[in-house]
Amino acid sequence: MSTFSLNSFDDFLAIAQQQVTAERLLLVLAKRELPIGHTPAQARCFAEGEGGHLAPLAAVDKLPDEFSNFANFVAESAQVVSEWDAVFVAALPGFQQQLPSPEATDEAIEKMLHAIRNGVIGNFLVFDRAGVPLNLTI
Repeated sequence: MSTFSLNSFDDFLAIAQQQVTAERLLLVLAKRELPIGHTPAQARCFAEGEGGHLAPLAAVDKLPDEFSNFANFVAESAQVVSEWDAVFVAALPGFQQQLPSPEATDEAIEKMLHAIRNGVIGNFLVFDRAGVPLNLTI
């Protein structure tokens, strides 16, 4: 078993690009927001940069080789969503050196969106807009 250091999205990307198994990367852009029915105390914390939740805005799948770096991904994402706070990332492996089918990819993205909406995020990497890994608490 090898070890690696993951200090940025670009570190993750380098690892993904070295994988021998064909895979698609699933990415969900999310924005920080207050929950419906929030309390005044929650609103104050939110205004100070704490609390809230990450709501999915857009999802995309890409091959690892379709990335040059995180900065280019951020620039490209502006064509779809101009304001986002975090990106959830997962890898969907193929089978026998074949990429996952479009149907399997769509199903995996839907499951990922559902999981994020329900706060079940432990299986995903999460990065901020600077490409720094986030450690989220629920």
